[in-house]
Amino acid sequence: MISNANKEEEYMSNITLRIVNESGDTIMNSLSEAQLRQEISTLDNEKWIFVDGRMVNRSELANVEVADNATVIVTPKIVAGRV
Repeated sequence: MISNANKEEEYMSNITLRIVNESGDTIMNSLSEAQLRQEISTLDNEKWIFVDGRMVNRSELANVEVADNATVIVTPKIVAGRV
């Protein structure tokens, strides 16, 4: 019998979240999809979200299947060349 801890390790995801801002980047590794969505939900709405290079609307993120080894980048929205 496999314990719950072993099951969790077995299904561990390796999603990388990179949050870009004026003071530098924050990088979080080995996130699950749930952890990824939780981290993004804490950010303000003035962000662009890219999943493996594809721009995703925040409201659509819940419907996007994020690969276990995906890279997700969150950047400030750019308007007329300004951050």
